[in-house]
Amino acid sequence: MLADLVKAGKLPPVEQRLPIEPFVIGPGILQSTKNLPNWQSGKYGGTLHEVHYTANWNADIFVMLNEPLLKAPDLTVQNVKGNIVQDFKVENNNQDFTFNMRKGLKWSDGQPVTSEDVRFTWEDIYGNDKLFPNGLPTLFRVGYSPGGAPGKLQIIDDYTFKISFPAPYGGFVRALTIEGWVGYTALVNPSHFLKKYHIKYTTLDQMKSDLQANKLTNEWWNLFSLKWCQNWDMTNTPKCAGYPTLSPWVPQKSDQGILKWTRNPYFYMVDTEGKQLPYIDEIISSQVGDVGMVNTQVANGNVDYLLRSAMVAVPMFKQAENKVNIKVTLLDTHVDSTGLALNETYSDTNWQKVSQDIRFRQAVSHAINRKEMIDTLYYGYASMPDVTVGPQNDTYDVALANKLLDDLGLKKGADGFRTYPDGKPVTIMINHQGQESDMEPAAELAVQYLSAVGIKASVKKLEPNTYNSDAAANKIQAFVAWSHDQGWDSDYTQGDASRAGQEWELWRSTQGKQGIEPPDWIKQAYQLDKKRWESVSGSDEYNQLKEQGYAWERANLPYINFVEHVKYPTVARKTLHNIASAGYAIANTFAAVQFWFDK
Repeated sequence: MLADLVKAGKLPPVEQRLPIEPFVIGPGILQSTKNLPNWQSGKYGGTLHEVHYTANWNADIFVMLNEPLLKAPDLTVQNVKGNIVQDFKVENNNQDFTFNMRKGLKWSDGQPVTSEDVRFTWEDIYGNDKLFPNGLPTLFRVGYSPGGAPGKLQIIDDYTFKISFPAPYGGFVRALTIEGWVGYTALVNPSHFLKKYHIKYTTLDQMKSDLQANKLTNEWWNLFSLKWCQNWDMTNTPKCAGYPTLSPWVPQKSDQGILKWTRNPYFYMVDTEGKQLPYIDEIISSQVGDVGMVNTQVANGNVDYLLRSAMVAVPMFKQAENKVNIKVTLLDTHVDSTGLALNETYSDTNWQKVSQDIRFRQAVSHAINRKEMIDTLYYGYASMPDVTVGPQNDTYDVALANKLLDDLGLKKGADGFRTYPDGKPVTIMINHQGQESDMEPAAELAVQYLSAVGIKASVKKLEPNTYNSDAAANKIQAFVAWSHDQGWDSDYTQGDASRAGQEWELWRSTQGKQGIEPPDWIKQAYQLDKKRWESVSGSDEYNQLKEQGYAWERANLPYINFVEHVKYPTVARKTLHNIASAGYAIANTFAAVQFWFDK
């Protein structure tokens, strides 16, 4: 695809487009040989077709485009290596982090990537009170905490920089690898492009036409935000078309409903034969009306690659395999599927007293028929939540659930439903946002199970904006959601502590200025999380703390997980290669740069 541009003098030869030491991709680099045993050097060409149903957003392609500063095989935090940066070292009791950038690395427009792009991000974006009124993001604060002490940046030379913290923050390695789907834009941005929209480098008069085009007057910071494409924005091709990127494919101007990306001629990876990646020329995603139409497009053969987070469409896909030349592989989900969170600080004193008693949470857990859930919702492709709930609490035992509720003084009335000691009925409103197709049926099953032990529950789906505003106002009593990022262990302890009580989480996030001070068992999670953030991700100490976090989960049930290890259906054209046969499905998508078509 690029050879003709080189011949025409419109593009330098490949050796001038690559960094001095490119990232070499081969067996075991992006995915372990256990999960991808038949890695092959590919051949160039082809268009990867996808579909999406939310305007300007395709989760698969977001993942394909997202390149973090650091990377580890199989999308974990074990054996983290350099990615955008060539390498790094951790010193001084996990407080100092020195990064060596890839010399000769270039943006997709051919401009060099240097430590100036880091300095600009740190000082002129995060350090500008119009752009970031609260200063450095939590990523750059000790413990990944809003109240953590901020780090300091030192530019050593054009390709070397150091970030230092006043206390141990070994988890900074994880934070730059995967936390919150972080991308390189958290620390490296194209300063040569963005300075045109920053008041420090460009006057308002020079920005006048751009300000007027966006119906702005002197609000240069709003213009800057419109022009700044972060990793989350890269599937928004109307906004980011032509924006300088380090991703394998570059956003292009597209027709309405069609999103398009073409290969980055300056991408920094090569394979073991010296071929510059990616192999695939372009990606095109077409918008459809809803999730059901996504499944139909797959079954009709209009999709080359797709992850579906729920098993419900698998029968349809399997029936279409030979007809439309696709293969369905059941890989591992990187998160736990739907579980139940009880907001123990919901503004009802009866509820607070009961839900904060471990016996109530145990009763709810024992009321859940997980075997039925596994068989009906996940076609048998899931397991009991022995890691997060434990065998002592994840058994289906209606008699035990009833006894625990009786012991709490929640008596059954003539209608079979329970009341609080003051006579008021015990009710639970379970909300969800319906992001995944198993949420509604899982919540409805939970209602049935709770009814069998005398708890009257109901389900209501909320739109995201309503849900978020209600959650912020402490109006959500209980909810079902996906949780627990398995591979990088970032959603346990403090994550589940935040689900256990909205007002407790507000107390933590505001450092005690708002909310309600949590009990000691919740504070234990904060301490475990603090220690884990202090240790270097993937180290023996880190892994031991992770196990302690699991033990805390099982002992306290801050979140009632329904199941674990649900499979994640992956659909790929049979002519598409370097598709993993095991491991996390999303790790396979993160490695799309090595996909190739044999015809």
